[in-house]
Amino acid sequence: MKKLIIVAVFAIFSASSAMSASLTDITPSVGISFNNAAFAGEGNSRENNETGSVDVTTDEYGAFAETYGSIFLEAGFGDVISLGIEYVPSGISSPTNTSRENEGSNSSVSADFEDLTTVYAKINVPLGGTYLKFGFSQVDVVINDKMASGNTYKDVDTEGYTAGIGYAHEISNGFSIRGEVMASQFDDVQTDNGVAATGNRNVVQVESMWGAKGTVSLVKSF
Repeated sequence: MKKLIIVAVFAIFSASSAMSASLTDITPSVGISFNNAAFAGEGNSRENNETGSVDVTTDEYGAFAETYGSIFLEAGFGDVISLGIEYVPSGISSPTNTSRENEGSNSSVSADFEDLTTVYAKINVPLGGTYLKFGFSQVDVVINDKMASGNTYKDVDTEGYTAGIGYAHEISNGFSIRGEVMASQFDDVQTDNGVAATGNRNVVQVESMWGAKGTVSLVKSF
């Protein structure tokens, strides 16, 4: 979250300095969004034995879809550039993966992606209400596990970049409707079950994480 704050402060300072905008030139906006998204990634699990050697390696590619709401605050600097921050108040949950299913000692794991926060720049282009959007995101990855061994995996966080294109249609009294499509990528993450290398440590890594979403937003500018 510290990195997001630094990025936001730097972006706002840079835009303000470059455009020499006074307070009366800044247009604040608030909005609420409905998002329909898909996420995917490649996961691998390395199960170690008591000697610390890898016994079993499992690689799988997974994808899932989710709908969720988000809210955002935005500051417009002139007619071209707006800077904003978007927050997803609810968690985004992955499907549950169960091993040794229908056996007495089955294990299951899923993940919740919480506090997804994005700092972004919105750039209007001279094509009606068309705009480009670029951002930096951070999200906490909460591991929900039920392991046969009783061990649990540590939670992690990840960050990445997002970019896309949208269209804004003004209604009246400062209200507008936006539609946009965005693509995202996130850094690789790694976690383990918290035991020593010689105590049957299991290490899980998720790579090549990406997402794509379509969004409809209602915006009020002041």
